[in-house]
Amino acid sequence: MLAPDTPQTPEAALVTAILMQAYRDLFVSVRTESNASFTTQSDQDQAITFLTDQAGATARHRNALCALIGWDGNVLAARVRAMMDGNTFPPPTPDATPATLERNAAAVVRLRQRWQHLNEPRPKSKRPERSVSNLNAAA
Repeated sequence: MLAPDTPQTPEAALVTAILMQAYRDLFVSVRTESNASFTTQSDQDQAITFLTDQAGATARHRNALCALIGWDGNVLAARVRAMMDGNTFPPPTPDATPATLERNAAAVVRLRQRWQHLNEPRPKSKRPERSVSNLNAAA
């Protein structure tokens, strides 16, 4: 991991900005409007997926970006998942005001609710009452 006083290359600064934007998107209020200045539910869901997936293309992409700055993407994802499941999220800034901490706590509650919703088992679709082979035989 890069030391805080280590000068970053432009590429490392870009990767860090991408990861930080995904993390920021977890906490901002979701808006229904599609506007560049708002985070939509889809944006937040993508950030959750990007930061928590354990396998697949999104996890590989996160891990590749993390590797460019000396981070282990799997460790990052495990820590974010642990926070989603109840571990403490760090405060937004070291000198956060009580109002900022209150807004952050409310955002954490909303985020965890969304995390639970995204991880609920999906209902299975109903199967047709007659199989395709029965339909062909009836024809």
